[in-house]
Amino acid sequence: MDIALITYDGLPDLDPDDCLLRDELVKRGHSCHTCIWDDESIDWSKFDVSIMRSAWDYHLKEEKFHAWLDKVSRVSKLLNPAPLMRWSSHKTYLKELDAASLPVVETLWVSKGGTAGDLFEGLQWEKAIVKPAVGLSTYGVKKFVLDAEGKRGAAAHANELAKNGDVMIQPFLASVDEYGERALVFIGGAYSHTVRKSSFQKLAPSGHAGESSVPSDPEEVALAEKVIGYLKESPLYARVDLVRDSEGKSKVLELELVEPSLFFCYAPSAPAMFADSLERIVELHKV
Repeated sequence: MDIALITYDGLPDLDPDDCLLRDELVKRGHSCHTCIWDDESIDWSKFDVSIMRSAWDYHLKEEKFHAWLDKVSRVSKLLNPAPLMRWSSHKTYLKELDAASLPVVETLWVSKGGTAGDLFEGLQWEKAIVKPAVGLSTYGVKKFVLDAEGKRGAAAHANELAKNGDVMIQPFLASVDEYGERALVFIGGAYSHTVRKSSFQKLAPSGHAGESSVPSDPEEVALAEKVIGYLKESPLYARVDLVRDSEGKSKVLELELVEPSLFFCYAPSAPAMFADSLERIVELHKV
């Protein structure tokens, strides 16, 4: 197969972690090409499969990105599929997961063009996170202590963000500082491995952003499997990020289907698992 591994101009040679995947695919006889997603000179029809890996600036070019998804899908097998990526790119999907009785982190919303008003006045949270509904890593993310001054600051930040897009407001859960976020990686719809992420983790290649490998937790895996099972189609890759509330119960923080780091460096068998899943998908769809 001719395979495009898609990145952005900040990582023109791929995230080093994804080089492990590329090496596995090449070992199997596939031809791999690193492609910057918004490079207008690329003829995507040359590729049997185009695999999104690290378009870590799509949130800054949202309309262009959605048009690109459609363009590539017409001429190449795009993975994950465009409908899944489009749905996952806006975190209002948390509303759907909540409606499906899946435990998600409590979230309040301010619509684009709106204001927070007195939304913060009645909150009993000690701290809050205010961030864009379309974004990644720490882009636009701020933490506020919800005393009187903090509430005013949080509302002002939400109002500023709302000038450009929808805004989400969540409680800051103390467990994130010690237990951390748990990133559960799925490949071909099946659980692969878990990585601990620290709070306010910077955008950086895998292994350089403060994460670490941790053993799987059966309850966390079971919840993440329910989240993946909610999807209308099984993704080639996915990451379910969980946190624990004040009672120690796991909650869904994010479901990453666009460009998540998959932390291959912490799971030696994961690149082969990815390649196996890709080859099965291609065989089923007769690319």
